[in-house]
Amino acid sequence: MKNTLNKKRYLCILLCALLIIALSVAGYIWFSMPRIHFTQNPITLEVKETYSAKAFIKKIDHGSLQDVHVETNIDTTKLGNHQITYTIDGHTFTLDYIVKDSKPPVVVAQDQKISIGDKVAPEDFIQKIDDATKTTARFAKAYSFTKLGKQTVQIIVEDEGKNQTTVKAVANILKKDTQPPVFTGILDMTIQKGEKPDFKKGVEAIDDRDGKINFTINKNNFDAKQPGRYSITYQAIDNAGNKTEINRTIIVQEKTSGKIIYLTIDDGPSANTLKVLEILDRYHVKATFFVTAQCPSYLGYIKTAYQKGHAIGLHTYSHDYGALYASESAYFKDLQNISDVVKQQTGLTPNIIRFPGGSSNTVSSNVPGLMTRLAKAVQERGYQYYDWNSSSGDGNSALPSASLIQEATSYGGASPLMMLTHDHPGSQASVEALPAIIEYYQSLGYTFKTVDSSVSGFHHGINN
Repeated sequence: MKNTLNKKRYLCILLCALLIIALSVAGYIWFSMPRIHFTQNPITLEVKETYSAKAFIKKIDHGSLQDVHVETNIDTTKLGNHQITYTIDGHTFTLDYIVKDSKPPVVVAQDQKISIGDKVAPEDFIQKIDDATKTTARFAKAYSFTKLGKQTVQIIVEDEGKNQTTVKAVANILKKDTQPPVFTGILDMTIQKGEKPDFKKGVEAIDDRDGKINFTINKNNFDAKQPGRYSITYQAIDNAGNKTEINRTIIVQEKTSGKIIYLTIDDGPSANTLKVLEILDRYHVKATFFVTAQCPSYLGYIKTAYQKGHAIGLHTYSHDYGALYASESAYFKDLQNISDVVKQQTGLTPNIIRFPGGSSNTVSSNVPGLMTRLAKAVQERGYQYYDWNSSSGDGNSALPSASLIQEATSYGGASPLMMLTHDHPGSQASVEALPAIIEYYQSLGYTFKTVDSSVSGFHHGINN
């Protein structure tokens, strides 16, 4: 009996010892293993903000920050509950985080012109919204847009976080919009075969209600690889459904294999015209005369030049800047007068013109925007206008012929050239310089050609 009790006592002591050892080992392991403590758990993060996962670790027991590996990236693109997983020496810890949207939308409102009876949406009054989540817009109350006049409306913009911003705008309710948009910058274009023109460059569609609006271009059968005359169609439709269509002529020319010069002679005919024609005959050169009626006694020379195969273009009847640039109607009256003179002399109604002073002139500046309107209007009436990219400088009739030759021959190598010269009444220098100018360009292999409406306009930048 006594032995049995001793054995039980022995087993009990052994078990207690083993338990103490086990607890000691477990305690050692427990208290010595790495442990991550967070600043708080869970944490709240702002949607679409950037955070470092290790920034939320307050301290680490039995380890260092360098030993910590972040197993899951922080995703703040979605609202709701998420979790970050960290590991250190084979031990895993998790941190819960909640992504919220606590910032209200930043909204820029805009006033609107509305045609009476139009359907109106709250989004029509919003120019810009800046928010991290999707937004919706609604009117603060039901508004009626059935009476003419102005009224203030309130729009509530709410994001996915239920944050709201309220803005105000003015609705200007007008009579039904019947005015179609207006195009600007649509001028006829001449390109070389194979070119890839930008048909949108410089073109705008403007509506009196909607401002600048989008437009479409129908290229129809345009083929840049096939020389010929094409018509493309521009179309713009405003918010009221008013439509504008304008056709634009595109001329595709064969690529020139050599250097070309267009010799143009302005301001004639004059007492010098026959001398000019004789020089042109001598060198077998054809020129383009942009004529005036300043010297009525010599108008017959227009016919003479035409019969010799030279091109005739319209310059001005009077060459009186103040009179012809007094208004758009004054310009077209002057243009019609010189057109009538040319038709009387040649039977021809030219469609090539040159503005007095060129399209870049500033002598018209007493009527703001006149040249911009005229450049568009002449083409709408079927004309093509021509400026120049080279000159003899004889617009100043006081210069000697040597100066004119020096200036005119300074463009050698460039092509094509649209050379401006003059047939000034009483100026001998232009006549004296002409042979040397022709000889110079012929020596460089230039071909002299006349201008027609298929030739590029060499347009200047318009200053008015």
